[in-house]
Amino acid sequence: MLSLAAIGSASGAAAYYAGDNYYTDGQLTEASLWHGKGAEMLGLTGGKADRDQFDAVLAGKLPDGSVIPDGARGSHRPGLDLTFSAPKSVSLLAYVGGDDRLLEAHMDAAKSALDWAERRFAEARISGGKPGRQMVVPTGNLIVALFQHDTSRALDPQAHVHAVIANATKAPDGQWRALAERALWEGKTTIASVYNAAFRQKVETLGYATGLTGKHGQFEIEGIDRSVIRAFSQRRAEIEAEATKLEHNTPAAMAAVTLRTRGDKPANLDRATLHAEWQARAEAIGFRPQELVAAAMAHAERTPTPWSRIT
Repeated sequence: MLSLAAIGSASGAAAYYAGDNYYTDGQLTEASLWHGKGAEMLGLTGGKADRDQFDAVLAGKLPDGSVIPDGARGSHRPGLDLTFSAPKSVSLLAYVGGDDRLLEAHMDAAKSALDWAERRFAEARISGGKPGRQMVVPTGNLIVALFQHDTSRALDPQAHVHAVIANATKAPDGQWRALAERALWEGKTTIASVYNAAFRQKVETLGYATGLTGKHGQFEIEGIDRSVIRAFSQRRAEIEAEATKLEHNTPAAMAAVTLRTRGDKPANLDRATLHAEWQARAEAIGFRPQELVAAAMAHAERTPTPWSRIT
């Protein structure tokens, strides 16, 4: 699944995106990093997304000294949060079953989708031929900070990558300018399709069989009963329960329910205790993800060909 939202304020954004990210101690080394041709131009790629630097970029202050001017409303818009959420089956096999390969594949799929979006949807506004007129031009570069998180707000296993797209891009005239965001908003469903297709192929190459479950190529790994998915989807159950009170179940109404029921994640979360609770919950319902992981690894060793191409 993919969601897109505007970042309301640069202040405190680093604390949220980087603060909930703990995969820096061996399980996933690329848990927070810079991405995009714009980041490369500024010398940001190849390293962790430092909090202070991240804060400055969202505020429109770039490492080369460039400053993105305030918008028409007198303030600088920080950017967009493009969130790539893995299927629940992937999260269960990664965090409960211990298959770290899935987390690396998920990050790679997010990068692939961002690269595709960067080539097609990165744009800026520059002065047109007549005084006071502007035109939108393609730039082909974005500044993106990636953060891999591991839980839903209900503290279920939920692998998701926040791709924070800064409101800055280098225009053809060589100047850093605010990002023209319309193409990204309008291209959201296409980006989702690219992400799902790339991720599904990577998951199948790891030895898993998959099946389509929704629009834009959404899928789940086969072999996990729906009752298991529901048992680890407390946040979804919370939203659906609240949605039963709606008079009209429209996408806009569902989005409002999601926001209204969204709580804050606990600070200083004890991951060891949380992971032990996940394991205990799996055992209580007879879910043994390690068996499915072992079978997938054995299949991947025998042949690198994805399941969908041989069945």
